[in-house]
Amino acid sequence: MIIKKTPEDFVVREVLQAPPRTQEGPFRLFLLEKRGWNTRDAMKALADRTKVPLREIRAAGQKDKNARTAQYLSVPARFDLTCSGDGFSVSFAGYGDAPLGHPSLRGNRFDVVLRNMGKREAASAERRLLETADRGFINYFGDQRFGAVGQGGEFLAEMLVKRLYGPALRKYLSACHPEAPVAVKRRKSLVAERWGRWDEVASLCDEPHLKKMAEILRAKGAAGFRACLALIPADEMGMHFSAYSSFLWNETLSRFLADQKGALFPVRLRTGEVLQFRSLDETLALRLRTEPLATVAPDMPALPEDMGEVFLRLLAERGVRLSKFRLKEIPQAYFASFPRACLVVPEDLSVAREEDALYQGRFALRAGFFLPRGSYGTVLLGVL
Repeated sequence: MIIKKTPEDFVVREVLQAPPRTQEGPFRLFLLEKRGWNTRDAMKALADRTKVPLREIRAAGQKDKNARTAQYLSVPARFDLTCSGDGFSVSFAGYGDAPLGHPSLRGNRFDVVLRNMGKREAASAERRLLETADRGFINYFGDQRFGAVGQGGEFLAEMLVKRLYGPALRKYLSACHPEAPVAVKRRKSLVAERWGRWDEVASLCDEPHLKKMAEILRAKGAAGFRACLALIPADEMGMHFSAYSSFLWNETLSRFLADQKGALFPVRLRTGEVLQFRSLDETLALRLRTEPLATVAPDMPALPEDMGEVFLRLLAERGVRLSKFRLKEIPQAYFASFPRACLVVPEDLSVAREEDALYQGRFALRAGFFLPRGSYGTVLLGVL
């Protein structure tokens, strides 16, 4: 089976809690349709093209690069984001009373094509997809959440929790997303090789905040590590902290499931294997559907006793304590806890089998479904 053979095989459309209004309001909403762009980079390109300050552009969610996506952006009404470019277009959609944020999003509609399957494999995949309409799936954070995670499961946020400022800064300056351009990968590799030779590292730092870090390192060396970390933009720091919190959430739930009754099977994510299910005890399934699990933060609510024990063992295994998750010394580094559903049931799921137009003699499945905000279509497809 092949998922995302082309971006057109994975189409995602946002559904807002309240649709844009025709009546004028303090904020204008725009529809960003894109292919081959992640949301963050697309917003930067829009800001540069339209001269709208990036800080004024808000999104309700982040969308993958390897897909065709349609999502909403908001700006104060005095700004106009209408434009088009290579792989994206932005059109006026209406008005709103407030800037968009995660609570603005109801969920996403997915239309996907799964390719290159034999007849038996296609029939099995169709059956399993239809079964999720009744039983649901474990609502893990998907791989898109972990783009900044290094080899060996290294999390910048965990390094900060452990107060390992030097390794954390080195990771920030030398690690990059797997899909980064070759030139960026080479430059960051050189930063790692030349770490400690600050004049040489400075020559590889081209962005304004990186140049400021380089100046601090040249002047103070290791004594400037913490000051450099405080210069990481808040949105980037937030991505690192979200990745670590999401990993801990996934691991806690997967390890909890390992001790339960049911037909479980492993699914591989970038951060390791987690457990999905074919069947669960009915009482447990109901609990997972109705009782959310809080994500990690210093002020997170107490977890149920059984899940709490799993969580504390996980922290001990990784050599961290929850009391250390509060980093007052780096203002933009923080964890925010929120309740997340453990088990999600897709809505409006449909599946159609057909001959694969790209692979002669093979079969494809066209599937459509709606998932609530924060749930990943790729995680649902992992049940196949």
